[in-house]
Amino acid sequence: MLPRRILSVTAQCAMLGALASAGHAASPSFDCKRAEGQIEQMICKDDTLARLDKETTRLYGLALDARSMSTGRKKTLLAEQRGWIKGRNDCWKATDARACTTAEYIDRIHVLRQNYAGARTQDDKGISRGPFSVRCPGADALILGTFVQTEPGYAYLTWLDKKLLLPQTRAASGARYAATTEAGEAMLWDKGPEAQLELPGKPAMACRMEAPE
Repeated sequence: MLPRRILSVTAQCAMLGALASAGHAASPSFDCKRAEGQIEQMICKDDTLARLDKETTRLYGLALDARSMSTGRKKTLLAEQRGWIKGRNDCWKATDARACTTAEYIDRIHVLRQNYAGARTQDDKGISRGPFSVRCPGADALILGTFVQTEPGYAYLTWLDKKLLLPQTRAASGARYAATTEAGEAMLWDKGPEAQLELPGKPAMACRMEAPE
């Protein structure tokens, strides 16, 4: 059932992001005095990455502390997080270390929110929402979308084996996300429950976003 939403997903996240960041610079979840390696040091100097780090850690903690978590599933989550941290820190090898680190964080936020119900609680204390079901007639499959409010904000779309990270751009109304990919232009325009989606090489689709249960 689609809840009544006057504001777009992005507008809701933006208000929470403003409250979370008002009056002070962002700091990550770890002690920057003990930062190790190029990536951790970069996170400590970058407000956006610091906020992404704090949100990822918040979601991980919520997932880990959920009463419904079995011992086996908790061990899996711990191992996943260790593996993810290693992958994030390997972004120093990338041509664009910051873009790689940003993508790693947003993918992890999406995965935590999608796979662990505990991570979808206490959203009033964070800067992420979703994953929403983006239902588009004519799409190859159901698209899932997670939204993260930083500067800029991001929409992260996944379907089948595909992933698409879209930074927020200016829009006269609603919230528009766009990027140029190797396959062509991509765009999502969030207008509340309604959305317009353009995937590379395909015509624009009129879609509807449904909140997670």
